[in-house]
Amino acid sequence: MLWPGGGSTWGGTVDGMRKKTSLTLDERTIAVARAGAEQEGKPLSVWVEQAILNEAGRTDVQVVEEWEQALPDEDLAVLAAFAAADRREDLAT
Repeated sequence: MLWPGGGSTWGGTVDGMRKKTSLTLDERTIAVARAGAEQEGKPLSVWVEQAILNEAGRTDVQVVEEWEQALPDEDLAVLAAFAAADRREDLAT
């Protein structure tokens, strides 16, 4: 995943670096995050970071889906052919 400024993710961090920051959140949101982190056995900061990255990825998928929906039928056929070729390659390995 590319980030503004050209960075990329590696091991859950941007360019392998961490920076301390603070967030102002609703008390209920904090409780939900703490419960999620505890349930998954992760530090709160890691759980929140993963939630943010998941949301960013979900948004990326939505942008791609909207773009694909705007394509003409001929381009959709090309995408379908590439997807089918990818599936065949995956099955061969």
